[in-house]
Amino acid sequence: MCGFKLKYIFSLATPMLALLLLSASPGQDEKEVIRSRFPYAELETTEVDMGQLVEGNRARGEVHFTNEGAKDLLIGRVRSSCGLLIATWPTEPIRQGERATIRFSYDTSRLGPFERRMIIHTNAYQKTLVVPVTGEVLPDRIKK
Repeated sequence: MCGFKLKYIFSLATPMLALLLLSASPGQDEKEVIRSRFPYAELETTEVDMGQLVEGNRARGEVHFTNEGAKDLLIGRVRSSCGLLIATWPTEPIRQGERATIRFSYDTSRLGPFERRMIIHTNAYQKTLVVPVTGEVLPDRIKK
């Protein structure tokens, strides 16, 4: 009886397995398939270290990325884990192969080390990208 059940299960599974194998294009890895069907944001850096900053100044930084997908990439919103980090981003579509920049500033009114997250909401395959921004704000008189 057990042998009959196994034969039945394998007879059902074999066509489904064949269908799955045929649906994937031969020679393409998963990332290539994803990039051929969706916008895909490739960050040039996954984190930003701003180093030591002087209190009272606005520090500026940038995050660069490229749309390595087949469709236009749109950035809907960029927010941060804290109001001290403020970003501006392109509002026009980023076409396939185009490079874009998100610019940000950090208010150095709070002393000490910091770690903030820039959260980038897109229509890309990844949907949400998170870029940590770190550094340390020193009093104006103690800059190393």
